[in-house]
Amino acid sequence: MTDEFLTEGLRSDRYLKALQLISQFEDEIEARLRVFDQALVDEQPELFDPETDISVKTNRSTGSALTIHRINHEMEGPKAPADRRQRLNVHLYWMSPTDYDRTDVDGALRAFGYKIKGADEADDQAVVDSTREEDWSLSTAGNPFDSNTVFYKHVGSVDELEAAQAELVDHFATFGGRYSGD
Repeated sequence: MTDEFLTEGLRSDRYLKALQLISQFEDEIEARLRVFDQALVDEQPELFDPETDISVKTNRSTGSALTIHRINHEMEGPKAPADRRQRLNVHLYWMSPTDYDRTDVDGALRAFGYKIKGADEADDQAVVDSTREEDWSLSTAGNPFDSNTVFYKHVGSVDELEAAQAELVDHFATFGGRYSGD
């Protein structure tokens, strides 16, 4: 870096502006995730208590992900399993394409999706099997940090994010009941 670059950055408040842009972007992502979370809850309201608070997390450089934005929503409704703690996790992750042997991607992979943390592995596998049998265009992946399956789509624009959200909501409407205590 040159002195001119640093001087111009100081004069133009470049660092402050960058932080403000990051904060604004994170707020927009969180708002989208809240809408996504509520749409999923609306499809399976018997799994959720309307009084339950949600947990929002944003984290940069988390190890396996370049950055994450996620919401965890406790499943405490009348049809939620009484013998296990489950949480609906909606998220947008940025991942390195090299982690997935994707040489066709310039930049990061952006995975928008959901999983049920704490779900019974047999329930997860049944949903994965049905998802594949019924030819949904969603991707699924195991998670190295827990045993639950992630249902997601890669997104690169707001239009793709909205289309992914619509399909994921339909998916949860179809299969979310399998995570009940019944």
